Amino acid sequence: MQFKKIFIHTGWMGLLAIVLLASCRKEHYLGGSPTNAHTDLSTYDYLKANPLFDTLILLIDKAGLKEMVNGQGTFVAPTDYSIKRFLNTRTTELQKQTNNENIKYTIDSLKVPELRDSLMTYLFDAGIQRAGLSTETTVFKSKVNEQFGFKIIYAQDDVISAGVPLMYMSKIINGVDPSPLPSDFPDTDKDKEYVLQTTGILTKNGVLHVLSNAHTFYWK
Repeated sequence: MQFKKIFIHTGWMGLLAIVLLASCRKEHYLGGSPTNAHTDLSTYDYLKANPLFDTLILLIDKAGLKEMVNGQGTFVAPTDYSIKRFLNTRTTELQKQTNNENIKYTIDSLKVPELRDSLMTYLFDAGIQRAGLSTETTVFKSKVNEQFGFKIIYAQDDVISAGVPLMYMSKIINGVDPSPLPSDFPDTDKDKEYVLQTTGILTKNGVLHVLSNAHTFYWK
């Protein structure tokens, strides 16, 4: 059985391309179209200016993490859709526990210590950039010292455009998954992997990527 190589990086890498989800050209839907990736805004202000992150900004403010989000390094931002998925999951669990279908889990239900830890899993001291990645998993540690893998996967179908290089992020559960993955590999040990829908925004402070809307906040 052949395993993926693992590299741990802590420094900055080269420039990378921004991926624009809203692009009208099919081949740029989730690919690597070069454009001006720089913005004069801070990471926090860039997110605040986009309605896709309204709820994320509320969480950052509640956790008191604005300064950390604006620190040098990388922030892989979950969208409001990811946060809604998380709240819906917690609501379902709470309704089962209390046998009360009217009870809701909301942002106000989140305790600040848990929220801070949750958000800090998306923050990295390293400058994680597409140009420094390959099809082999590269491992970085988040601000809460959890390991996450980043790599490039080439699209295999025409929905996105075959051959387009996509950037993926995964939460490593029990060591980096073997490649190829055995058919009997335990589901509980599989890395939680998601495509990044936007990559390589170079803000005034650092690097910003955006996770797929299919992701569930805090990797639940």
